[in-house]
This record gives sequence, structure tokens and C-alpha cells, in this order.
Amino acid sequence: MGVTVGSADPRARAVLATAFACLDAASMAWVDNDGKGDILDLYDECLAAVRG
Repeated sequence: MGVTVGSADPRARAVLATAFACLDAASMAWVDNDGKGDILDLYDECLAAVRG
């Protein structure tokens, strides 16, 4: 069973909220590190932490 983005399915909203939260966390870590490193690597690390 797939999840359709934009549907009333709360799982879709949870996936989107998680993606934005990971982007926010990666951005904050990147800024705290004075913009050093690859922000996409930080984003991947955040997503991996959520996946467990």
C-alpha cells in the first residue's frame, strides 16, 4: 500500500514533516560548523538517525 503525498493519510504528513525536520537539523548543524562540510551529507545523517 503506497502513501500518496497530499492525501488525508497522516503517514504522508509524517513523512513530509520528518523530511523538513531533518533538513532543519542539518541546516542548523551546518551553520554551527561555520558552513564547513556538505549539507547534503548532514541531511543524509539526519535521515539515517530517523530510520534507526
